[in-house]
Amino acid sequence: MRNTTAKLVILILTPFICFSPIYAKEISVSDILGETNTETVIEDLNTIEEQRNQSFSNLLKLDVPTQTDNPSYVLTFVDPSEEKKGVQLEIDNTKYISIKSPYTLPALSIGNHVLKFKFTDNVGSTQILEKNLIIIPRAPIISAPSIEEDNVTIYGTGLANSEIILVVSSGLNLINKKGTIAGDGKWSFTFTEDELVDGVYSISGYTRKYGYASDLAETITFVLGDVTPGTYITNENSFAFKNIDISKFGEFISENPDILILTGGTFVLGFLISFLLSLIFKDGREKKDLENIKKKIFKPKDEEKELTLKERLSQKTNKKEEKKEEVKKEENKEEEKVFGKINFLKDFKNFDPDNKKGKEKKAPKISLTFKK
Repeated sequence: MRNTTAKLVILILTPFICFSPIYAKEISVSDILGETNTETVIEDLNTIEEQRNQSFSNLLKLDVPTQTDNPSYVLTFVDPSEEKKGVQLEIDNTKYISIKSPYTLPALSIGNHVLKFKFTDNVGSTQILEKNLIIIPRAPIISAPSIEEDNVTIYGTGLANSEIILVVSSGLNLINKKGTIAGDGKWSFTFTEDELVDGVYSISGYTRKYGYASDLAETITFVLGDVTPGTYITNENSFAFKNIDISKFGEFISENPDILILTGGTFVLGFLISFLLSLIFKDGREKKDLENIKKKIFKPKDEEKELTLKERLSQKTNKKEEKKEEVKKEENKEEEKVFGKINFLKDFKNFDPDNKKGKEKKAPKISLTFKK
């Protein structure tokens, strides 16, 4: 009976247990590792990876440039393993192939390529070194321009079906031209006489394909018109004092009002600087005179002579004795003078009881302790 009841309970609860949702608390990585700065962690990992790749490059003695315009770049390296097990190379996630130094890369297309080197290090561990290599278009070649009476044609060669940007400069003037190189690798640009005035010109440029630009082409120079090589025409507006004609001075000033502004501004600025300098020098003279007056009125005290310890002690004792003598003198002054009988008899005339009229004066009370 008990077994039957237990089975019935299990059958009833089983659907609820199986189909009931299970709730679990979500735990984040920060709860386990603590608060971390994602950018700092990524930078640290990148730094570690760079150091690791650099150590592997040193082992292989491999130097792969960041970018090159040579699609068949030549790689040189060494096998660091003691058993000389060799080095394998994988290009853009293809299969590994064994290579020997020097190894010429197959003609890679323009763009970014991933090179993976598999080798055994000097302790017998298998390592993989990954390098990125960007192939850029080669710089165009610019030929000498063709100069005619009404126009100038600049032409050259470059990567077929790529974009070319030509840069023509003369002093501060800069002209950019864009075009497409033909399938046979040739290109050309024509400039009219309105676009190019007489002067000395420098020409350079670069090609661009799939968003990757080449290095600048080698610069060439040409002269247009009757201009001495080495001189550049930058602006027709120029000024020199030798060009001033005194007879046409008024006309010159009216055509160049900036000269008046420049001259007036220079005069005002000079006046302000002179005024400030005069104030500074005047203030300095007044201070110097006050110091001289103070020196005359207030004479400096004589410097105290340095005394030895014995001299200082003797001075203190002398001062103490002088104070004692002063105290004694003051006490002597304050002592009361007492007249005795003998003193009274000596000054008896001063105490005559008769006055001038012969009448007796009231005799003062006299005692042996009488004060004068």
